[in-house]
Amino acid sequence: MKKRIILFCALIINTSLFIFGNDLPPISLQNIDNNIYTTNNLIGSDYVGIILYSNHCQISQKFEYTIKEIAKEFKSKNSTLVVISPNNEDAIIPDELAYSDLSDSFEDMKTRHLSSKFNFPYLYDGKEQTVSSFLGSTTTPHAFLFNKNRKLFYNGRIGDYNDPKNVEKSDLYKSFQNALAGNEEYKKTKVHGTSIKTAKNIKLAEHVKRRYSEEKVTLREINKTTLEFFLKYGTVNPTVFYLWTPADENCRENLLALSETFKIFRKRGFKLYTLCLDESKNDAMICLENAQLSSANFIINGSEITALTEYIPSSSTKISPLTVFFGKNKTFKFSHTGKLNIQRIKKSIIKEFN
Repeated sequence: MKKRIILFCALIINTSLFIFGNDLPPISLQNIDNNIYTTNNLIGSDYVGIILYSNHCQISQKFEYTIKEIAKEFKSKNSTLVVISPNNEDAIIPDELAYSDLSDSFEDMKTRHLSSKFNFPYLYDGKEQTVSSFLGSTTTPHAFLFNKNRKLFYNGRIGDYNDPKNVEKSDLYKSFQNALAGNEEYKKTKVHGTSIKTAKNIKLAEHVKRRYSEEKVTLREINKTTLEFFLKYGTVNPTVFYLWTPADENCRENLLALSETFKIFRKRGFKLYTLCLDESKNDAMICLENAQLSSANFIINGSEITALTEYIPSSSTKISPLTVFFGKNKTFKFSHTGKLNIQRIKKSIIKEFN
């Protein structure tokens, strides 16, 4: 009986070790080049590194430079570093995106790959979290290193959180260099970052988004004097003034993009003023309510917008839609007419706050 108990306990321990990633996890995930990247792609690599990384995670972003440098070092030593995004983008609450211009969707991963010039496979595991579950990870960024026998010998942070761009201080880099010198002693470090969002978090995200969608939408009249006041004193934090009409070609698309952006960044202090150039308050309200836009919304007569006209680009042949962006401390940054470049606005907001 005692022997059976011992064997049973040993089986539990071995199974637990397998589940939590002592071996290289099986990989079959979509790469940003749209091809399926599998464990077979790693055949011939002496060492394999895996980093769980998130677009919207502020700490992940801080280590971008070091990750790229380590990827180059791996490649030069006949090894491979693979970066995997484990987040279900539908489970992210808008407020959690306030430190990133991008979410964790596959398309946003492609955008980050291009803008940051990633030099490694960047794989999407947002629906099933197969790799992060296998490795027992709940946080990004999280690094793992496997030897030639595909056994785990490093599990932990990428590097020094206070000096993220210092490659020489990177725990992952040092473990790799030690392995090349013949020392594969197991090492584990504490991990700090952003929690991995799974399907279990979708209900909470939907609840928050639904609550945001039920916020009261208001529309008030504004005159030249009040507009001038807002332009002078309402731009201490990053601020957008958006001049529009219901007849604008991209009206609905623009208002929806602004609504999403406002709800993401408002808790960091982002300000949004929409100014409708239309005599029908009812038409304007319908547009704002359809976009669930709960920012500071105003309706204004065309003769009252002179304070904004100096920001209309000289190349523009029309007044609306006009987007004017101010950085911190009342600093004018840019303006444009026509369809919103919402990605530029998000990047500019992040830059100003950082």
